[in-house]
Amino acid sequence: MEMGKRTFGAVAGSIAILLLTFAAIFNWFQGLGGTGEHAAVYDELFTLYWGLGTAIGVAVYIYFLWLLTTSTDEGLDEMTCGQAPVDRGDRKVAYAITVIITLFLLVLSDVTFDSIDFFEKPETTDESFTIQVTGYQYYWDYQYPNGIHYTSATGEPLRIPVDVPVVFEVTSGDVFHSFALPEHRIKIDALPSRTNTGWILAEEASTEPYPVRCFELCGDNHAIMMGELLVMEKADFDAWYAGGDA
Repeated sequence: MEMGKRTFGAVAGSIAILLLTFAAIFNWFQGLGGTGEHAAVYDELFTLYWGLGTAIGVAVYIYFLWLLTTSTDEGLDEMTCGQAPVDRGDRKVAYAITVIITLFLLVLSDVTFDSIDFFEKPETTDESFTIQVTGYQYYWDYQYPNGIHYTSATGEPLRIPVDVPVVFEVTSGDVFHSFALPEHRIKIDALPSRTNTGWILAEEASTEPYPVRCFELCGDNHAIMMGELLVMEKADFDAWYAGGDA
């Protein structure tokens, strides 16, 4: 099979566009920012998936280009209805591809399960505490262990101390919601009659509050279900927390 210069240029151009697309999306993701240990773990997992996906995509396109430039119709079996072709290609190549794919899947599985364990199993300390978070149309309700209780509808941010693991027990009082802290790469489903657990370890105090969002389409006013997270210095948080009921 012969390929003209125009076809070769089109295929080579598609490979270049593919590479530029991979690079552009990766660059966009790196520009999203992020903070805390959860963001670091999530970003590393994304980078691994993106890197392996890019390598596989480029390899497939290069192999396709190689076939177009080197393959001919000579020596191929004639296609006969109901009869399998005798020439099945090079088995060594097939075995090599199978081994490579298996190794990729093993690496991805191991890293993915480790990441899931990290996100779902809180690494607490003696200073850790639990905040009850309940989603309603269209606000978040926060309940602290010492009795502080308020909602995001008041404009008051969810407050946590820096460098202290904090556990979230998240549920819903009506429909499906999803409690999300985009900057920290945290998302916990809020479901009626069920409690899901997540946690956060904020590694730096915030000069400006971080956004809190609902990542589940929960009704007509889903877009306004917003809140804020304020990461405070430990001494400032302890002073606020000592105030009791809010």
